[in-house]
Amino acid sequence: MSYVTLAEFKAAVEIADTVDDVDIQRALDAATAWIEHYTGRTFNPVDATATARYFAPNDPDRLDVMDLTSITALDVDTVGNASFSVHLDADDYDLYPLYLQAGLGGYTQIRLRATAPSWFIVGYQARVTAYWGFGTTPQAVEQACILVANRYFARLSVPFAMWEAPQTGELATLIDRDSDVVNLLSPYVTASGAGRAAAANWVLV
Repeated sequence: MSYVTLAEFKAAVEIADTVDDVDIQRALDAATAWIEHYTGRTFNPVDATATARYFAPNDPDRLDVMDLTSITALDVDTVGNASFSVHLDADDYDLYPLYLQAGLGGYTQIRLRATAPSWFIVGYQARVTAYWGFGTTPQAVEQACILVANRYFARLSVPFAMWEAPQTGELATLIDRDSDVVNLLSPYVTASGAGRAAAANWVLV
């Protein structure tokens, strides 16, 4: 499912007919896939029930996870037999980035406090039972989806990457990456996102 509906896109770019609906939806789906690749996350609604997922730590004091809104259980395998015998309480760790709006997802890392009774063991798994998901799709992500999809849709009539401005008739070569899209998505890029280098100047804590 794309982050912007067909109707929302057509309203934004002022398309009234249905002739190109199939091509537009394909562009929206492609734009959504690109945003997920660029940011390294999916902006899905928060799950109604908590479920367990398994992760392999790369550091003893932090664990990168998918978007979640809250954790109901955090268990660590410390001997390599998938027993998950060590349970960590809520006051043993913090969720990052800090200070997200209550009730929404977007936490992508668990950092253990110095007082935690155990550490993550690199090479062994950690089991996280949580409410997964991001929550409401940010308006910046929706706007980026419109911009990227519009580029993909218009690209069908720009076979040599030469764009004619409808207002002036001037020709221009399409740039590799839209700076507006980069700026819109930068606050949401995770460590696993392809756009992490472009977002290096942003700090969200």
